[in-house]
Amino acid sequence: MSHVRRLSVLAVVSALSLPVHAEYQFDRIGDYDAFVDGVLQTDANYFDDDHRDFVNDAEFRRAEIIFRLKNEKNTEFYVGYDPRADKWLDVYAKFMVGPGGQVRVGQYKQNMNMEELISAKSIDFVSRALPNLFTIGRRLGVDYMQFGSNWTASAGIYDRELTNNGGKGTGVVLRGTYAPIYDLEETLHFGVAVSSQEQFKDVARFSTRPEADLANFRLVDTGNIAGAERNNQIGLEAAYSNGPWAIQSEYIRADVSRSGGLDNYVADGYYVYGTWFVTGEFKAYKQGKFDYPVPNDPGKGALQLGLRYSAVNLDDGAVLGGEEQNWTIGANWYWRSNFKVSLDYTAVSSEKAGVSDDPNLVTARFQFMF
Repeated sequence: MSHVRRLSVLAVVSALSLPVHAEYQFDRIGDYDAFVDGVLQTDANYFDDDHRDFVNDAEFRRAEIIFRLKNEKNTEFYVGYDPRADKWLDVYAKFMVGPGGQVRVGQYKQNMNMEELISAKSIDFVSRALPNLFTIGRRLGVDYMQFGSNWTASAGIYDRELTNNGGKGTGVVLRGTYAPIYDLEETLHFGVAVSSQEQFKDVARFSTRPEADLANFRLVDTGNIAGAERNNQIGLEAAYSNGPWAIQSEYIRADVSRSGGLDNYVADGYYVYGTWFVTGEFKAYKQGKFDYPVPNDPGKGALQLGLRYSAVNLDDGAVLGGEEQNWTIGANWYWRSNFKVSLDYTAVSSEKAGVSDDPNLVTARFQFMF
């Protein structure tokens, strides 16, 4: 039995004896409470092919283990690792600075793109929307955030990813959010983020799978864009939730400056989706993002339905990265605070260099948290 499978079995057996929550305090070390939690995910994809022959697949997707120390002053030390992917997750120290201020040092998700900042265990569909291809992701850096009850403002600098062969390139990122309506079961959110990154080895590339993380092809892909100096991005966010209903949308635009007299490369994308908790739950909101829902009846669980439209355009001048538009219908079932089952159907429409490819696909995810 592999070490990942042993870890999975141990986690499931252990968690069955835990209370109904997804974080376990296992010790107190000096002034710090010590917590451990994790996420196990298995995905499956089935394709109705059009032009390319996609592979139907099922795979153990994630095995994330997180250790956290936190004291009464909200000083926090956080270490996350995924042995399945052999990849470091968030690894940082966080310190409170005065009233409503915090500093993070280490590796963490950069404050750009709302859907990316929402944990993979809490997103409303199996895969994030197409514009997530523009995300910065986790990088080593330092940032400062100032926040109030219904607003945040942050600034940070970053460089490479901690895991070898990960993202590279020095950059800066700014993000601000404001919720003019912020009640327990009703939230109106607006956000804007900008980033500027020096391109590593003067090369840029944008591509994405068709909202299926196990897909063996990328229908839109720019290939290497030579002479790329800086990638400047802007992201606009809007979301509204009212009881069991919610809608969320983002627009992201990347403008890559190029050397040698080459024209700048510009690409963009957006998504909009709505969700409904059939069983009456609502989406919790804190510091500019939504979190994992809690079933009203843990024994019966919570049922959520969703509809999403997403699009990206990677064509600009001589760079023919392609265009793609997807419609997705999805359902999530949350049981207790530990289990989640997701099922999506996506209709894909894409074109690259004059060749259309319009597959349909079903994706499923089985998730367990401890």
